[in-house]
Amino acid sequence: MSNSLDYMKKFFVGLGALAFGGAFWACSTFETAGTSEESEGIVALSGKKFAGAVQKGPFVEGSDVILRETSEEGNLEPTGREFSTKVINDGGDFTFDSLDLKSQYALLSAEGYYTHDISGVRSHCVLHLNAVTNLEKRKIANINLLTHFEYKRVLKLVKDGKTFAEAKRQAAEELFGAFGVDLRVTSAEDLDIYKSSDADRTLYHISIFVDTQGFYYPMDVDDDEWEFKQDTANIDCAALQAYVDSYADDLEDDGILSDSLIAPLAYDAYITNHYFGNVMYSREVGLEGRDEYDLMAERTYFYELVLDHYLGFEECTDKRWGESRKLDKPFGNYNYEEYRTEYVNPAYFLCDGSRWMFTTKGHLDSLKMPIPHGSGIMTDPRDGHKYKTVSFEFEGATYEWMAEDLMYIEKPSVKHSRRGGVDAVADGIYSWAEAMGYSESYMSRPVPESMKDSLHQGVCPAGWHISSTKDWKILIAYVGSSNNLLNEYWRTDAETASAKDLIGVFYNRFDFNLVPMDKKYLKLYYHTYRHESFVKKERDELDSLLHYFEEIGDEEEASWVRYQIDDFRINYSLDDASFNISIDYGMTSEERRTKGRVRCVRN
Repeated sequence: MSNSLDYMKKFFVGLGALAFGGAFWACSTFETAGTSEESEGIVALSGKKFAGAVQKGPFVEGSDVILRETSEEGNLEPTGREFSTKVINDGGDFTFDSLDLKSQYALLSAEGYYTHDISGVRSHCVLHLNAVTNLEKRKIANINLLTHFEYKRVLKLVKDGKTFAEAKRQAAEELFGAFGVDLRVTSAEDLDIYKSSDADRTLYHISIFVDTQGFYYPMDVDDDEWEFKQDTANIDCAALQAYVDSYADDLEDDGILSDSLIAPLAYDAYITNHYFGNVMYSREVGLEGRDEYDLMAERTYFYELVLDHYLGFEECTDKRWGESRKLDKPFGNYNYEEYRTEYVNPAYFLCDGSRWMFTTKGHLDSLKMPIPHGSGIMTDPRDGHKYKTVSFEFEGATYEWMAEDLMYIEKPSVKHSRRGGVDAVADGIYSWAEAMGYSESYMSRPVPESMKDSLHQGVCPAGWHISSTKDWKILIAYVGSSNNLLNEYWRTDAETASAKDLIGVFYNRFDFNLVPMDKKYLKLYYHTYRHESFVKKERDELDSLLHYFEEIGDEEEASWVRYQIDDFRINYSLDDASFNISIDYGMTSEERRTKGRVRCVRN
């Protein structure tokens, strides 16, 4: 929904669009290249050398790295012997040299400042990360968020009787699965945020997510969430460490990450992919060699996986257009009054034919809630054709409209030709001159004043007139929006909907039965007529409307009326000839269209 759009526009700094070709996670599973964790028994190591990198973003030079030896019994219990080294550059690199160890299994930890992934700014917080690894055949052992997240789970699985290789494999599958990523990763310490395998990119995008969260920002009630989070000095360092540790704590017992941890990532994924397409940061520190559009595609797809996994809904397609789902999990919602994101549970979603859109139960109910109106039938005495009608009261007056397009044909064999093999008027399509009952010559020359009527019957039956600009404005003011005149036929293919921003789900709440004339771009054109008698009091009526909406506190409609008043004052014209309707759009035009439909209004 658009309730978070303005806030998130400020949050993101770049906007891009591309056609995603599926290069990222192109296969359903992926096996990381690296060292096998399989070993036969406990192996003591002598003169062991290996290197690695510590990454959140990369830890800075001087950060501490500690290796703890584990027991020759293979239970991963520390022996008490420790070895230490330092990160040797701002890329997070470290080395250990000539280690004599009782077991090939080692516990690693790192602590230090790091570089923020996006901004490249050094953190003001010290972060602690863990890893557990088999060093027997390993020359590289990195420490990162995923080694930290799986750390306690691996220890517990080994304690419960799993072999080290089994524990590592299971913990990695559980961890990646919690994010909706189907990868077979045996060694998280093989991963590197600067490399480009599927698993490496997963680590990188999770790292970006953690770096942009605000759980560890101690905001006051009056603080603006986005503004406050721009200054990393506002981070509560203890809360940041607790947040990172919470993944390891949560995964430890059952291999499942709680909804409360995944919900913020799912919300981030929703906002990014639904409102910004392929929005990415244009420059990401250390990734200058990567094409930014590749990064866009990667993160977009990663977010799709996360969101689809979290929601657990069937795919939203044209066939499910208008269906809704209830999510019994927390989901983000930006509170503009409090200037912060809140989480609601349950959450509701609506399929718009392309994707699941977050909404509220009240909105879902309102989509189908009928707008009060009367219903009737009128018969055109000229040809016996019956038309549904709707009636309503507004501002003390009663209005009655045909609820179907006029289909009257006058002398079809003479006056109306077949256009393109289809009798146009038989489809309810007229030229403006035909609709007004004028000669076709008046399509290109002014109509004499003597031919203009205050209530212009035109092609409508006796007692009815061609709908005027004023008629349409009153109708839309009553129903609240031109969208409330639409029905379930106002949908198009997903590609066009996305490109033209024509996404929506509509119900025939007013029984007005507007069927799109242009079924691809969802547009409809009605001929209108506006005589001086229609508009001489329009300013007074607009003032009355403005007073009404201000009195009931409907600022959205009041703003719309103010715009109409300004437009009326500046662009007053008697020549309006059509009313254009599309999704979220309804206004008059002075163009005398070559074709359009007709709705008649009772005099």
